[in-house]
Amino acid sequence: MDSTGDRGGAHLTGVERDRVSEVEARYFDRLLREKGEFDPFAPSGWKAIAARFSEMVPGATITRLLDIGCGTGQSRQVYAERTRGYVGIDLSFEALVLARRKAPSAGWARADAVRLPFADGSLDTVAFSSVLHHIPDLGPALLEARRVLEPGGRAFAFDPNLLHPAMALFRWPKSPFYIAEGVSPNESPLLPGTLRRAFEAAGFADIRQRCLSGIAYREVAPRGINALLSVYNAADRVFEAVGLGRWFGTFVLTCGRKPLAERERA
Repeated sequence: MDSTGDRGGAHLTGVERDRVSEVEARYFDRLLREKGEFDPFAPSGWKAIAARFSEMVPGATITRLLDIGCGTGQSRQVYAERTRGYVGIDLSFEALVLARRKAPSAGWARADAVRLPFADGSLDTVAFSSVLHHIPDLGPALLEARRVLEPGGRAFAFDPNLLHPAMALFRWPKSPFYIAEGVSPNESPLLPGTLRRAFEAAGFADIRQRCLSGIAYREVAPRGINALLSVYNAADRVFEAVGLGRWFGTFVLTCGRKPLAERERA
């Protein structure tokens, strides 16, 4: 990030992006070998994201959805009620083993967001499940999403919001109160404007965005903070209820549509 808190990474070469992916994969493989699961949100937290997904991505049934950063399969519950055909991809082999055990009938594959193993125009929805904030350069991942989407298809993302006080204080690497435990090497919360500009630069139209609080956490790191988690969750629900979550919520939700024709971009 630069001095304004904006996202850097556009200078990365292909080799450097590969190294980022390798580092992230090793981190989550090790985490899952040690913990056996990775599920930060309570069921009500996942439901809160699912409700906003349904609002931001119109239509009834999604026929072909790709979930990028599916982890151990927990994010599938955001999309499952709307989706007839689901495929989850992740960099972590250990995560995918767990995901496949939970839902053997779903599609699971190890793949990188910047090199998607799908044909042009083959999907109608691409979801980035809390994964863009792990990628220093958002451009290639969003361009890949646009490539595999059919005209009119939607890309949806949810990521930690740098404007939320807790994220800015404890999860932003430049903060004097930064807590590194439980954070992967390339992870950093994002500004809503950073995400919006990245979606625009990738050629998406009809971009919709809002922030959201009231996403209840089940556990966080370091472990000692969990004793205060019920208080935090209650305060964050109030944050959302009084309207502050719309702008300063824990997560930024962003959605963009692939134009039906190139002239829409003009």
